Amino acid sequence: MQEALTPELDKRCENPECRQGIANGTRAIYCSVTCRTRAGHIRRQEKASKLTHKVCPGCQEDKPIDQYTNPWVHYCRVCTNAKGRERYVAKGGSDFAYAQSLKYNYGLSMQEYQARMEAQAGRCAICNEESDRRLHVDHDHQTGAVRDLLCEWCNHAIGKARDDPARLRAMADYLERHARAASSGTEDEASA
Repeated sequence: MQEALTPELDKRCENPECRQGIANGTRAIYCSVTCRTRAGHIRRQEKASKLTHKVCPGCQEDKPIDQYTNPWVHYCRVCTNAKGRERYVAKGGSDFAYAQSLKYNYGLSMQEYQARMEAQAGRCAICNEESDRRLHVDHDHQTGAVRDLLCEWCNHAIGKARDDPARLRAMADYLERHARAASSGTEDEASA
């Protein structure tokens, strides 16, 4: 009795990657919307893989298929790059990209970054020198908390020291010890 209630699964999904069984009573040829979409991609890729030339809708030129990033892409590489450049410039270029990076990496808006720059008078929080480049956002690698803005050199020095104050003190002691040795060596040479 139970077998009569179970539909037969003779039909198979038309997606070549799936081929899952489908109930016979349905009109569907795919088991899901995802499979239908994927099957469409596969058909377009197979059709495009047989092409040797194609007309780009951007520049209206007939180009060999190797002038496209993939055979199923509509626009040639030159037109794709030009469109990407236009979008990049229209959004604000490097300033927009930097603002996105600040938000994603540190949770800072460009206004907050500018406020920190003004509070530090455009100078590095460690060496107090002005930089001709943007100051780096220093943050604690353990907690992610933003500390201050640093020049490239100071930021890299802290990073190379792995944010360890003891290591930085040892580095300073090392430099001072060798500076004293070098100065006493030059005094010995001058008196001789």
